[in-house]
Amino acid sequence: MFNFAFRNKKMVKDLAKEIAQETAKELDTVNSSHTQQLSDIKHALTALVDKIDSLEKRLNNKELKDRQTYGHIQYKISELQTDFSKSE
Repeated sequence: MFNFAFRNKKMVKDLAKEIAQETAKELDTVNSSHTQQLSDIKHALTALVDKIDSLEKRLNNKELKDRQTYGHIQYKISELQTDFSKSE
């Protein structure tokens, strides 16, 4: 039965063409899906990088503020120690 079908060149050609078209359609669907997924991942990673940069800047600002506060406290302690030693 199949021998008869495959002897007809036009039928084989049409069948091959249909298989090629369906395969291409499926590959395009898969490729499109992967492209969208990769794009989504890229956007998510970009957002994470931006958030990490923001957190790093906030941390650096906080550390700077803490150092300034620590320096101010050290100055006040030194001032109090000087006042205390003068009063003895």
